[in-house]
Amino acid sequence: MDRKILLRPAYNLDNAGLETAIADYNASKNDLKKLEELIRIFRNAQVIVPVAFPKKADVRVVMKMLNGIPLKKGEEFPLFPLTVTDTNGNKYAPAFTSREKIQETKDFPYMIPVPASQVIENTLKSKADLAGILLNPQTGGFIFRKKAFETDFSKMSRREVKKVSKQEFTVLARNTVEKGQIPHLLFERKGDFVRELEERGAEYLKELYAKPYGDKIPSPYTVDDFSVMSLNINEETTALCIELPAKTGMAVHMARSAYIVWNPQTDEVYYYMIEKGQRGESDVLCNITPEKKHQELMTAPPVGSELTAVLDLIREEKEEEAEE
Repeated sequence: MDRKILLRPAYNLDNAGLETAIADYNASKNDLKKLEELIRIFRNAQVIVPVAFPKKADVRVVMKMLNGIPLKKGEEFPLFPLTVTDTNGNKYAPAFTSREKIQETKDFPYMIPVPASQVIENTLKSKADLAGILLNPQTGGFIFRKKAFETDFSKMSRREVKKVSKQEFTVLARNTVEKGQIPHLLFERKGDFVRELEERGAEYLKELYAKPYGDKIPSPYTVDDFSVMSLNINEETTALCIELPAKTGMAVHMARSAYIVWNPQTDEVYYYMIEKGQRGESDVLCNITPEKKHQELMTAPPVGSELTAVLDLIREEKEEEAEE
């Protein structure tokens, strides 16, 4: 995500009225009149949404869209809105009320300002069977259930719009760090990131895991929830074995541990995780590639042999590259 683009005037949104309406509705214990007013304000707002562009899109047109420059007739092309998923597998259209609500992550590589009415329309017509819209998913979150935009208020259940539960936010926050922030820093900074993680260890991880919570929501993590063990295996291999928090309750796809492998001579880095499997199934050994692709590789190896499995996978990858 290009932070320079986010700083352009077109992204300087003023949604103070929307933020106030959300706070009023939360404080009202689901008062439907306040909900009606909240949705009215949201429909007339402008928000920032993460999108993907077609591979063959004209770069000049893409840059116009990212910079908030109006397009000429015939320049338009379809965008691919990205989604976020909760612990129950429900998909939502993410949207941000301001650039201050956005944490840097490769999960959302491009963002553009659009009318909220367009987000609502896309959600209602989406073939992805979206459950609704999730505002500010990285910093607290507020869900508009899809039915809230379709149902008469006089007949609408108070459950149609609700705040993200503590468990749902925990999953979103951890995914932001484990699948976004850490691999982004690793592949961008490489050896510098490894050395900082070696030096600062649990304290550094605690800071990273606290970022999605912002200044208003207390982070549940302490330094005791993390451990970092550095192993200098040989001149070409340094491995970091990282234990991650488990006390907050493990949900599917949360990482129990992570393994970073670094070659000090070439500055190559690798990132692997042991993720909690589906209910009744084994945990899974996964990785994230330098292209930020998340891959499920194999059933997690027995406890104590995870690093050996990771090193074997890297060795096999090297051998395959050498044969090509």
